[in-house]
Amino acid sequence: MKILIPLKQVPDSTVRVSVAPDGKSIKTEGITWSISPYDEYAIEMALERKDDDPSTVVSVVTVGPARSRDALRQALAMGCDDASIVIADEAIPPVAIARALAKVIEDAKPDLVLCGKQASDDDQGFIGPALAEVLGWPHVATITKAVPADGSVELWREVEGGHEVWTARLPALATVHKSEKEPRYPSLPGIMKAKKKEIPERPFTALGVDSSGPMLEVLSMEPPPARGAGKILKDGDPRHLADQLATALRDEAKVL
Repeated sequence: MKILIPLKQVPDSTVRVSVAPDGKSIKTEGITWSISPYDEYAIEMALERKDDDPSTVVSVVTVGPARSRDALRQALAMGCDDASIVIADEAIPPVAIARALAKVIEDAKPDLVLCGKQASDDDQGFIGPALAEVLGWPHVATITKAVPADGSVELWREVEGGHEVWTARLPALATVHKSEKEPRYPSLPGIMKAKKKEIPERPFTALGVDSSGPMLEVLSMEPPPARGAGKILKDGDPRHLADQLATALRDEAKVL
């Protein structure tokens, strides 16, 4: 089986970001970049299959600026077999990114495409369903497990009180909520091997896809308001404490 994961490079979740002078973006100077977390779960799900069946080939691809190679090398260090990049230095409409990925997938011919359910920077959750539509492939959203069968794949989704199991004919696409295991860390041997691997690149314009489409427009961006100091209720009488707490929740916190 061949599995392909489109991934996105985003600001690392542990980094404190600040708003750029234009008020519509973040300052990128000094930012640490990483793979979007749900894309990491998709990679882990594919690598779990590779652990069970070493003949499985796991590929990763991204559409983005040249710095996105770092995210691809991180995926290679985790255990993926190969990676490629479509260079796009300027912002591209999401539907155009889906068209570009479809072009890559048509060339790579994977059996299964796994996308993170959404990126952590814009939370749109658009690429997976749009890519399935462009490809004309069956699509199951927010899965936690994938079990290949003869010419098909079982895709498990968590629901309240249990799970659903969907069967899709291959080739198919799924968006990953979480895998059964937390994403693995790159190993030292994996990091050394990843440094030596070539990452083929193509400019977005070379794909010959339509670059039009609606764009998300950010009108303004601001940091969240500073959290106020906590309030300690010291009176020892439980009834009086309860009255004070109810009053504070109603009049100050406005949650009652």
